[in-house]
Amino acid sequence: MIQKKVDYFFDIAVALLLFSLPFSLAIPNIILGVVFLLSFFKNKERLFSNTYINLLVLFISYLLLKAFLLNSLINNIHIYKHLITILIVSVLLFKVENIILVVKGFIFGVFLAVLISSIKIFIFYLECNQLPFGNTSDVENLILIDRPYFGFICFLAIVLLHLLITKTKDSINKKKYLFLIIFITLFLFIIVARLALFLSFSFIAIQILLNAKLSKTNLLTGFLLLITISLSVLTLNENVKNRFHIKDSFESTVKVLKNQEPRFVIWDCTINQLEDIGFHFFTGYKNRADIQFNLNECYKSIITNSSKKEYYLATKFNTHNQFFDIFLSGGLIGVILFIALFLWVFYSFRNNFSAVFTMSGFVFFLLVENLFFRQLGAYLFGIFIPLFYNVIQAYNKEDEIR
Repeated sequence: MIQKKVDYFFDIAVALLLFSLPFSLAIPNIILGVVFLLSFFKNKERLFSNTYINLLVLFISYLLLKAFLLNSLINNIHIYKHLITILIVSVLLFKVENIILVVKGFIFGVFLAVLISSIKIFIFYLECNQLPFGNTSDVENLILIDRPYFGFICFLAIVLLHLLITKTKDSINKKKYLFLIIFITLFLFIIVARLALFLSFSFIAIQILLNAKLSKTNLLTGFLLLITISLSVLTLNENVKNRFHIKDSFESTVKVLKNQEPRFVIWDCTINQLEDIGFHFFTGYKNRADIQFNLNECYKSIITNSSKKEYYLATKFNTHNQFFDIFLSGGLIGVILFIALFLWVFYSFRNNFSAVFTMSGFVFFLLVENLFFRQLGAYLFGIFIPLFYNVIQAYNKEDEIR
């Protein structure tokens, strides 16, 4: 009886942890401490993949040990503490018994965050008679967290809601989940979170076409129709056009894209570091602080516009690509260990399209963001691989999800 209560409160605490992710930086850390303490009272360990945990430990241990041996651990502890968070959270998530409760906690948190942000956007629209999401500083005041991360957690919520729809037989619950998918998708369209919008629309379109059980001809027709609709959205909505830097001609679009998209400059400066004398191909830089220093020096030398240069130096843009960052900080060894994690994930999830698509979304996100630089990014990486592993187990059971 006592053990069941411990398991119950453990799952509740994890659900609250996922619920709080869109709202605060401090609250998830506090709840994580509670979850960690409760884990000591769980006698029955939930079965989980030792392979994944071992690969994760190997990857993180390599980076931490390398930093420790080269006396750069303390100087870069703000990054390495996020790696430790990933490991702790991953192990704890595998101990969850009621995974559906945890999933619903996350979905409700995302819904509430979207609702609050939507109300703020609506008030702004009434006052200014415009939506500011083309590319302005007003965005950060209207949504609860940074747009790329907010968009990505919305995408994750959409995939999980679809999984709930496919499992439940209750028509009322199906309608509730469908409403939430539509509501969150419309929110993504309004704030124009580019990657999340692309992933969500692609996921929904593919699921519609798969579930429609169309012939090959009708499937191709439906696919072309969806492409036409998507292109129409890109060209007719000013906010979407501004966010994707779409202009009247292809040449103009490319020119504006290169001028306004920071990653063109960032990735150029990142690749230049491969020729730096301090970079070792197999093990990377001795001190990861050298990466940011070299990036800043590159911004100084190649950006001619003074205001743009000041912006890049003040912001201190990182590599905006987690694979680049790992290659520079850990060399080829670090990249191989990191990729090994995803190879195991894709192999383990190979029979579940939603899980494979979600992990592909993670890869795309890692190609444009450094998740390990942010607390929220560390939580997302640490939580959602074991979460989907457990969801798949629940999904394969005969019991109905309510």
